[in-house]
Amino acid sequence: MPILSIQSEVVYGHVGHQASRFILERMGHPVWAAPTVVFSNHLGHKTVTGRVLPASEVRELIDGLRQLDVLKQANTVLTGYLGAPETAALVAEVVAEVKAANPDALFICDPVIGDQGSMYVKPELAQALAEILVPIADVLSPNVYELGHLTGREVRSRAQAVEALHALAARSAARIVIGTGIPDPDHPEELAVLALARAHGHDVAPVAMTTTRRHPIFASGTGDAFTALFTASYRRDPHLQSTLDRAVAAMAIIVGETAATGSDELKIIETQEDWVAALKK
Repeated sequence: MPILSIQSEVVYGHVGHQASRFILERMGHPVWAAPTVVFSNHLGHKTVTGRVLPASEVRELIDGLRQLDVLKQANTVLTGYLGAPETAALVAEVVAEVKAANPDALFICDPVIGDQGSMYVKPELAQALAEILVPIADVLSPNVYELGHLTGREVRSRAQAVEALHALAARSAARIVIGTGIPDPDHPEELAVLALARAHGHDVAPVAMTTTRRHPIFASGTGDAFTALFTASYRRDPHLQSTLDRAVAAMAIIVGETAATGSDELKIIETQEDWVAALKK
C-alpha cells in the first residue's frame, strides 16, 4: 500500500525525498511525495536557492489527493523536514484522516530539528513538532541532538539515551521511539541506534540496540535515509530488534561507501544491491 511522504525536495544531492523515496520504492512501496520545501541542494552547502513552501501550498497538493479519492489508500504517513511551522498542523490533520479510513495506518515521524549540536530550523517549527506531532506519532526517529532537544536532556552516552527515550515515550503515543547516532565514551569507535518499544501503552524492556562503525565524516540525509530504511524493514517484519538490525546494516553500507569515496553526498544509488540484500535478510 502507498506511503504518503511529506518532506523536503532538492534538485542536487540525497536528502529528504531524494534520500527516502528511492529506498522505499526500491523495496516495493509506492510513494506519494508531497514537498515541503523545494531547494537546489541541502542547507549544508555554502549556497542554496529555492524556497520553503507555505502550508497552504502543501495543503493544495494534499487536496489534490482528496479530489482523486486516493488519500484513504495510504497505509503510512512519513514526515521529515517540514520547513514551515504551520505544516505541522496540516500533517496532524492528514494523519487523522488517513487513520480514520485505515486504523492500521502508521505515522512515522522523523522530527527534523537539527544535528551536530545545533538547531537548523526555526524555533517555531521545533515547538510545533514537539507539541503537535510528537504526541501523535506511532514511530519517532530523532537523532541524538533531536532526542536531547525534545526531552531537555543531555545525551552523551547510551545510558543517557535510554533515559531520554523513556522521557520522550512519556510525551507520545508512539509504539516505537528510536534514537540514532548515539555516542558512548566507552566505545568511541562506535555509534549506537537504540529503540524503545511499547505494548498496550507500557514500556517494554529491554531496549533494542544495534551498533555500527563510526566514520570520520558528516553526510547530510542520513536521518532521512535511515528512517526510510527502517520503514521498509518494519513493513517487511515488525519485530523490533530484527528490523533495527537490518536497517542499521543497510545504513552502514551506504555510509561506508560514502566515506570510502570521500563524497559529501550519500551513495544510496551506487550501493543499492547491497543494502537491498541487507534489508531482505
